[in-house]
Amino acid sequence: FFFVHPLQMVSAILQRLPLVAQVALPSVQRAPLMTQMAAAADVVSAVDSIGTTLAFSDQAGKLAGTFFMGSLPSYLAFLYFLSYEKNRTPKVSMFGFQFLLLFVASTVFTGIVTKNTYSCTLADVDWLHGAAEALLTTSNLYVAFGFRSAMVGEPEPEGGAFRYPAFLVFALVGLVTAAGPALGFNAHDAFLGGLGNLVANPLASYASPEPENALSIPTWAIHFSSVFEWLFAMSAVSTYAAATGNERWRWLTWGMLPLHASGVAACTYHFFYNSAEVGSLVTLQAFLTLVGNTTVAIAALLIALSNGWTVGELNPFSEGKEPMFSLKAKFNGEPEPSKLIPTESRRVPLVLQPFPPAPLLAAELIALTLTASYVIKYGEPAFGLPFAPSEIVANLIVLGIPASVAYIIISAPTSSKAKA
Repeated sequence: FFFVHPLQMVSAILQRLPLVAQVALPSVQRAPLMTQMAAAADVVSAVDSIGTTLAFSDQAGKLAGTFFMGSLPSYLAFLYFLSYEKNRTPKVSMFGFQFLLLFVASTVFTGIVTKNTYSCTLADVDWLHGAAEALLTTSNLYVAFGFRSAMVGEPEPEGGAFRYPAFLVFALVGLVTAAGPALGFNAHDAFLGGLGNLVANPLASYASPEPENALSIPTWAIHFSSVFEWLFAMSAVSTYAAATGNERWRWLTWGMLPLHASGVAACTYHFFYNSAEVGSLVTLQAFLTLVGNTTVAIAALLIALSNGWTVGELNPFSEGKEPMFSLKAKFNGEPEPSKLIPTESRRVPLVLQPFPPAPLLAAELIALTLTASYVIKYGEPAFGLPFAPSEIVANLIVLGIPASVAYIIISAPTSSKAKA
């Protein structure tokens, strides 16, 4: 329901809080004094846990949880500015960015299960970890392939049926999360039953045994797929600057870089088997998420400003604004405002860009994902590094990989850049 406007989600949640109080308070008032006091304490605890719904549940009360929670407002601002009509953000990509909110929601209920049922963090419960991350992968797929489709001239999908696969994934994750403990899933059971795991490590003669919280092949694949998809999305956004003739889209590519670094931080933490000795990576990941959500919000604002957005757009009652104009038109039986008010974004077509076919890109993504997953899963036990966690090495990895990506962005051929 919040895919029409992201702020409606927050509004809907707040509107329902009084209903909870109406149901709960009468029963409390009828109870004995001690019961009332206990109930009041529960209410205070529940209110205090609202912050949990805005961050990864198992990080609530920690600095990482604060960073995750603080990153949500800037992400909502990003969605608002990016959805400005004259930006011509591809419909499929916009949905992908919005769908990320369901990934955030999934970390709440999966985190609650891991903490309350298994007394673990989400990163240590492989079957739930992989399930939650599958939503991030789904989000990134929509973002990346949405931009690609727009730049090769493929028509945008009619209606909302293109969203159904994503919602199906979310429903399956919710169902598995709710039913898993009752079905006897243990903390370290592998995601998707460990599909693709080898019976024995081919490098067993050189490798040390993995700890029980080591990621399975499916969970590693979900992580690497998300990282590669995001890199592809960054490249597509940069090229979209040439398609639209608006150089400010390249600023969004730079804005996405801290979020790439956040994903690298998560993978590095898992590389060290989620060791407490590199636990600072969780805080670093959360901080980079906060920074990244802020930078993409700023980039989206700059894109919107370049396309004519003004502060007056925030006024829902201003002339020419939707949905007020839509409501007036429907009430008066007039044509839709979108058909009456031509915009520059509708008149000027995108400049088509050369892009590989979608099946080829999908094959490359699968090949990269599987190669990275098997190399890390069965190669890292052969090295002593993961078993001797080092914050210095971990931070170098987190800084080094995004720095290489930044160098590639800077080195992009001038011909692929749009004119300012």
